[in-house]
Amino acid sequence: MEEDIENHMMDQTDAKIAENQTLRDHKRKNEGSGDVGINEVYIKSKPERGDLPRKNEYPMDSAPRGFAMIINNGSFKPESGFNPRKGSDKDVENLTDLFQFLGFRVFSKQDLSKGQILKTIDGFRTLFEKNTVSMCIFCIMSHGSSGNLVDINGKEIDVEEEIIQKFYNTECPALQGIPKLFLLQYCRGEELDFGVEVRGFASSLESAPLQNPPKLPSVTDILIANSTVPGFVSNRNIHHGTWFFQCLVSVFKENADAMDIRDMFDQVAILLNEKESKDDSRRKQTFEVINRGFYKKLYFNLMGNVAEDSDDDVDCNLNVNEELQKKKDGFKRKLRDPWTCSFD
Repeated sequence: MEEDIENHMMDQTDAKIAENQTLRDHKRKNEGSGDVGINEVYIKSKPERGDLPRKNEYPMDSAPRGFAMIINNGSFKPESGFNPRKGSDKDVENLTDLFQFLGFRVFSKQDLSKGQILKTIDGFRTLFEKNTVSMCIFCIMSHGSSGNLVDINGKEIDVEEEIIQKFYNTECPALQGIPKLFLLQYCRGEELDFGVEVRGFASSLESAPLQNPPKLPSVTDILIANSTVPGFVSNRNIHHGTWFFQCLVSVFKENADAMDIRDMFDQVAILLNEKESKDDSRRKQTFEVINRGFYKKLYFNLMGNVAEDSDDDVDCNLNVNEELQKKKDGFKRKLRDPWTCSFD
């Protein structure tokens, strides 16, 4: 069985490429090269939250804090040409646990076609028309092809036009002024990141008065986190889930009570930078965060897991009772200590 293979085969990619051939090409190119030293990377100590001006913070005081949607395509139709994304169920489990820990009501969907994905997005948006909450989180995981995300049939979806833009101020007025976080896990190309030899140590790198009537830009309050950069694959461990979400869950669980979201993404970058595959190629990975008018600080203001309230209803095709039942049946499991989590 695949679960019994050696450690260096545990890390896979979310792209449809001949990975072994690429590794052989890389090995021939680097034959004779010496061992590369790895710099020690220090995680910042958890900061104490200062007295920042409240006007410079997104208010995070609703109960629940917001709604989070997780779409995971883990199994694909044979005609799609894509293999199963083994380990993606671990991402769903860990992200669900994290979002509930942050005070969000979580909805999840599994193995959807393009039409089902678009319908789910429309239904998810209606939640914010019927309920007043502090934040929106949308997470989607799948394979990628030609820079686009694919559905279970291998059909491409334009993430920019068919997903992100659906949450713009012009398309979803109910989310105006509300912070929106997109977590996107899919390959954006076929390049494997083999890293480079370290040759030295790199050094670290009033709003105008309102006029009447007030106006907003068409695009504000959006933060997009892509698991990898354009052109490159995204790595996934078949037991622990994707590299990106392993790091994100660890950092957010440890620091969400006192650290701003963008500072936490800096810590995610440090943690992801430490990871590499255990095969001879020592693959690496870089993620990116895109800021579109996300100009305020965001602290999650932890409130604990969201209490179940049968009086709350939503007018969309999402099965709230099904989500709550998953939690009752033990769907939520406590993560291991985040900083001692093993990475293969």
